[in-house]
Amino acid sequence: MTRLITFDLDNTLWDVEPVIVRADQAMFHWFEDRFPGFNQAFDNAALFKLKTQLLEDSSKLRADISQLRIEVYRIALQEFGLPKEEAGSVAKAAFDFFHQWRQKVDLYPGTKKVLWQLANHYRLAVITNGNADVYHPEVGLADSFEFAVRADIEGIAKPHADIFVKAADIAKVDVTSLIHVGDNVHDDVNGINQVGGRSIWFNRHGARRWQDSWQGRPDAEVHALEELPEVIADMIAQN
Repeated sequence: MTRLITFDLDNTLWDVEPVIVRADQAMFHWFEDRFPGFNQAFDNAALFKLKTQLLEDSSKLRADISQLRIEVYRIALQEFGLPKEEAGSVAKAAFDFFHQWRQKVDLYPGTKKVLWQLANHYRLAVITNGNADVYHPEVGLADSFEFAVRADIEGIAKPHADIFVKAADIAKVDVTSLIHVGDNVHDDVNGINQVGGRSIWFNRHGARRWQDSWQGRPDAEVHALEELPEVIADMIAQN
């Protein structure tokens, strides 16, 4: 059976920070056009405080960053003076606008070529805690991935074992056969390791060194996506 390779998205296939910065800037103008004074009452620090409070109050929102953002907007709009029902509908509209900008990613150089090479030999899928949509035209990876498992849709997030099991179940393979590629030590490396799969730590440009305090170790480490075809082939050959 063809091996399933799963990928994280943010900071694995693109740098997420500039994406969020641009999206937040777009949201600033969106709110300013509709509710003058809102941005002054609820700047980024105030919105972050609301987010922190919500995460403390609701463990469910930790796996659903889409609903978390909607709730942040809703509470802020209510405190700004909108009636509860209107605040709810505006919050959803605001999130829809944000989500459009969330898809405007800049892929790391060579990403599409590497995925195309891998797709000729393996099945590819996504496991992400983010809310980017690989099938959105702005992302442009619809042809690369067989399916995507998103935490905000499934209600479970990496490193929880169930999200890796979900991907394996969709593909009808044993979870221990998965090879997962990701940048996050806790969510990606430790997440897949705990279910018996194999991990490839994407440490772009070798910018970080593995710390002894981090749990476990990756099965392999790459500093550029272009290294993946050879590394994956070697891992499978040694299995």
